[in-house]
Amino acid sequence: MTKTINNCCRLHGFEAMGSRLTEADIRAVMEENRVLREEIRVARKAAQITADLVVKQFEETEKILHRFQMANAMRKAVLDSASQMAIVAADKRGIIIVFNAGAENLLGYRAKDIIGRATPELFLLTADLTAHGTELVGSCDKVDGMDLFLALAEQRDAKPREWTFVRKDGGHFPVRMSVNALQDAEGATSGFLLIANDISEQKRSEKALMESELNYRLLLKNLPNVVFKGYANGDIDFIDDKIEALTGYAKEEFLSGKKKWLDIVVAEDLDYVKQMFIQALKADKSYIREYRIRAKNGEIFWIEEGGQIICDETGHIDFVIGAFLNITMRKLAEKALLESEAKYRSLFNAGPDPILVLDKETFEILDANPRAAETFAQEKKDLVGKVFTDFGAFEYDDHRPARIRTEGWPANGVVIQRLRDPKTDCNLYIKIKASPTIYKGKTATILAGTDITEVIEKDAQLIQASKMSTLGEMSAGIAHELNQPLNAIKLGNEFLKTMLNRRLPIPDKDLLHVVLEVNEQVERASDIINRLRAFGRKTENVKQTVDINEPVLGVLKIIGEQLKLESIQVALDLTENPPAVLAQRNRLEQVLFNLITNARDAINKKRNEAPEFQDHRITITTFFQNQRVGVAVSDTGIGVPKEIRNKIFEPFFTTKEVGTGMGLGLSIIYGIIRDYGGDIVLHSEEGRGSTFTYSFPCAEMMAPRPIPAPNPTTRAAMSAAPTEPTNHTRR
Repeated sequence: MTKTINNCCRLHGFEAMGSRLTEADIRAVMEENRVLREEIRVARKAAQITADLVVKQFEETEKILHRFQMANAMRKAVLDSASQMAIVAADKRGIIIVFNAGAENLLGYRAKDIIGRATPELFLLTADLTAHGTELVGSCDKVDGMDLFLALAEQRDAKPREWTFVRKDGGHFPVRMSVNALQDAEGATSGFLLIANDISEQKRSEKALMESELNYRLLLKNLPNVVFKGYANGDIDFIDDKIEALTGYAKEEFLSGKKKWLDIVVAEDLDYVKQMFIQALKADKSYIREYRIRAKNGEIFWIEEGGQIICDETGHIDFVIGAFLNITMRKLAEKALLESEAKYRSLFNAGPDPILVLDKETFEILDANPRAAETFAQEKKDLVGKVFTDFGAFEYDDHRPARIRTEGWPANGVVIQRLRDPKTDCNLYIKIKASPTIYKGKTATILAGTDITEVIEKDAQLIQASKMSTLGEMSAGIAHELNQPLNAIKLGNEFLKTMLNRRLPIPDKDLLHVVLEVNEQVERASDIINRLRAFGRKTENVKQTVDINEPVLGVLKIIGEQLKLESIQVALDLTENPPAVLAQRNRLEQVLFNLITNARDAINKKRNEAPEFQDHRITITTFFQNQRVGVAVSDTGIGVPKEIRNKIFEPFFTTKEVGTGMGLGLSIIYGIIRDYGGDIVLHSEEGRGSTFTYSFPCAEMMAPRPIPAPNPTTRAAMSAAPTEPTNHTRR
């Protein structure tokens, strides 16, 4: 204790005075020392706690930073993993702040070039923005720009809409896009998020599905087979509508169970039918059987039935699917081929199409079936012995018979035209195919014909409708052109009226001037009307020699004023005295009319998109090259995108907005050009213009191609008419 006290005294400087310190002083010093040690202990404890807190806080910060980095990496991984999904985020100003890898893949832009520099308007169509904006607020108003996306984002339950995205290279593709709101910490909207999926493949699949379904229905409708779904006991669950034509019984009689299929099978064939079914069950469950049925009127028909037995999981029969085919005619033909010449004659007579046998040199009709006699409205006895060419003109020229005698019949068939059908008083068109044969020991030709009058008439109606539609589009320019002579006539009449009302004498020279001017304007108006009537009238399907320059000049007389009104220049470069082509002038005018109006639309579209564009020009060139005569129509318009150039001649394909065209114009002119043995090609540079070039062989080059050498076993065949639209609307 004493040592401790001495140490404390030395510590506080009281060593010299130690002998004089009282016990109270010593205790005070010791208390002060104790307090000091306690303070030091507490300070050390506080320092330790502070250090622990700093370490813990640093560790927590590290964990939070790690979680943030992980979350950010996960967010980037999620965004980048959606390689076929465009995810784009923007702030309230519309500036893009997120542009994932999917957006890069779909749109062709790099994120670093987009983020912070562009808005979604970069890859959206103005028409889409306008349409969706109008839809959002009603037809009387609209929302523009980025306000549209903010408004859509506020609709929390808004469903995805269809939009069209524009790639960096200018290509378009459809997407289904949702718009969602981005919120800040307080829950306020701070931007919007766009999530879009490319639905091009879906659209193609939907189109393919629709086409497949349509093809299936057309196939079902046009097949001679009667499709059915039935059961082993003869009940019918589904049956083709054609069953009534085959059996005389209504479909409902089978569906209701009143009539079973086995009920109409001829009794003698019933055991065979059942036996074939049993054999199929033991084999691969499929069968083909031929038997007879008795129709409602008692008539007997031969039926070929092909079917597939469908069993359930237990092996029991579920249903039978198959088709009936009326093979009565085939059975008769087989029987006829095995019998005498009389039986062969019956088959010849039963042909549904006109068949003629001609002398190879003279074209004299040696034989004809009843259908031919009906077609040519003559008794068979009156038909035989006449010259085939007396019944109508060939589609090209009067020299065709002479060419056929020396060069043979054309391999692709010949269309002949009767002047009038006595039953309908209308033109009759027949497509014929020739086949060499031997008839009663002499060289002959079998002609098999098909009546294509209805096909040609429908084709002509389609072309006529297209012409009327074109004239409708040109109505403003035509009205303006007619107004000019009418205004001049009115002005002259007003002058005469004023002079007469004032009882002033009209000098002879003034009166003569007015009369001549009125007469000139009347002739001008009459010429306009006559040109419109000539263009608009329905033409006959007759090929003539045509100077290729004439349709060009004729169309410009009609459409030229309209192009002037729209400030579009027309430059002509027409070759002098080109060889004639074999076509129809009115239809060639229709071709040129459509191409010029398309060129005008392309120029106007470019003018709307680029107001600084000033070169509004259409150039029409005619040429003669490599024995072909052609026309080239060039424009300085918007051009045709590369990805759709191979589709533009397809029916119903159009790049115009809904309601402004059906996509038949180029399809129709393609068919017209192909009908006359021509070709049409497109050369286009997107943004700089297009050139459509079509050409035809010269008229003198349109000689027939001979068919192969005669073969006594060759039979006549028929082919579709060259004017049938479905043969010429696809490349």
